[in-house]
Amino acid sequence: MKNIIPANTPWLVRADSPGKRTLAPQLVEAAVLRLRWISLICAVLAASLAHLGDWLQPETGRFLKGPSHPQVWLVVVLVSLGISAVQRFRLLSPLTILHLGLVFEVVVAAAISFDETALAISANGPVLGVSKVAVWIAAVGLLIPNKPWIKFLTALISASTWPLVYALNLHLLGYDPLPANRLLMWIHMPYVMAIVTYALSRRIYQMEAAVQKARELGSYQLLSFIGAGGMGEVWRAHHRMLARDAAIKVIRADLMMRQPGYDSEITRKRFAQEAQAIASLRSPHTVDLYDFGISEDGSFFYGMELLDGISLQTLVDKFGPQPASRVIHMLQQVCQSLEEAHRQGLIHRDIKPNNIFTCKIGIEYDFMKVLDFGLVKKVSRKETLHLTAPGVAAGTPAYMAPEVALGDHNIDGRADIYSLGCVAYFLLTGSPVFDERTATATAMAHVQKTPLAPSARSEVPIPPPLENMVLRCLAKQPDQRPRSAQELARLLGSIGEIPAWTQANASDWWQTYLPSSCSHRAARQQPEVALDDIERLSQKGVRHLAT
Repeated sequence: MKNIIPANTPWLVRADSPGKRTLAPQLVEAAVLRLRWISLICAVLAASLAHLGDWLQPETGRFLKGPSHPQVWLVVVLVSLGISAVQRFRLLSPLTILHLGLVFEVVVAAAISFDETALAISANGPVLGVSKVAVWIAAVGLLIPNKPWIKFLTALISASTWPLVYALNLHLLGYDPLPANRLLMWIHMPYVMAIVTYALSRRIYQMEAAVQKARELGSYQLLSFIGAGGMGEVWRAHHRMLARDAAIKVIRADLMMRQPGYDSEITRKRFAQEAQAIASLRSPHTVDLYDFGISEDGSFFYGMELLDGISLQTLVDKFGPQPASRVIHMLQQVCQSLEEAHRQGLIHRDIKPNNIFTCKIGIEYDFMKVLDFGLVKKVSRKETLHLTAPGVAAGTPAYMAPEVALGDHNIDGRADIYSLGCVAYFLLTGSPVFDERTATATAMAHVQKTPLAPSARSEVPIPPPLENMVLRCLAKQPDQRPRSAQELARLLGSIGEIPAWTQANASDWWQTYLPSSCSHRAARQQPEVALDDIERLSQKGVRHLAT
């Protein structure tokens, strides 16, 4: 998964981990739209009521000692129009607007409280009816949903505006305080409604979760969560009709909710481009694409083969630096995938250990698969497609070619060769080429610093011809690197003093360190996933573009 963007049930979805939840995007969009209309209605009512009260009861002006009604309701009008404008012109992300709606709720509650306490309340007369703050809390709580605990906290603050404003008016205006029983009659109902709103929010969520439990993502039944990255979530799923497992990648809901309209459209295009790029490639060493579709809320998903293996990042993290013969065996296969992509004008731009898997395919071990084409760049005479987030360099700093770090748009396949050299360095030494304190410093090190020879950073013997080839891939100038992935594979194969890594070697290694029962293997992972997580995607109602 990519690191370039700074890290469903209808109510809650997971974000970066199965236990972390956030609101579903379609719910946020609907809630924000309702917020806009409610704010417009509030603006009209506030403007009219301010004048209507003075017109119907002009004599009340003689009893007002503090700010006049028009001044208070003018604040409500301005806040309401501001909320509506922000949503109408998409000046902020939907989730941010929804959070502003919480402030709007409190502001209106305070205005209602002022309206009810600006005049002296009779201490002798009975309290008839309830405060309009209670009605406001109930209406907003049901029409503009949010996380139950956030709604409860906001409702409590809104309910507390009545006693706070009342106490302030007593202090500033010198009114006589109400008896305790009369005061309690005024303030108890808003607090009761705050509790009721919280209970209803949770109950509605539970009912919706039960309804969505049996639904599926198109033809796929989601089984377990695998992982999340900068742009997507990956789930293990089972195709109902084909009776095979697959990996389903869905655009990250929390990412889309936090992006303004333009950025979210860029993210959707990048996600679609990744699927199209994978679909156009036929190398057995590129992950296979099974399916591509769009959900009802406009989110993209695609299904790809479920890999039985581990990433090179996990391989080194768990088992340390790898022998030279195995590294050559792996790199040559990756070169096959990259060569096909480069011949089609596709530059991966995010080659790194996390995006390369070593797998068991049939009876063959250490079969390499390249995945995650989310940053792919199409280069041709007629078209150059840039879908990188504004102000963000494409790629992962530890594996970024100098020309990419400098923002050069005129890159070619040799940028991927540089990144593959970084991967080879990592496989041989267990360390990245440059390990600076910040991402920016790491990227600039690729531009300015000369890497240490792999043999200087590893206790494992590294044959000089392989070391020289890795350093050649890490040349600052693209012209000094191998001209193509095919040439790199040929040069690696010509290193004769290193014994070949055979299927017997690979089989023995896998049987020893990664038996079929090993939990490290991606296809064997069965993490416990909360019901919320599976329902979050299962409810999408996907229409397929390809099957």
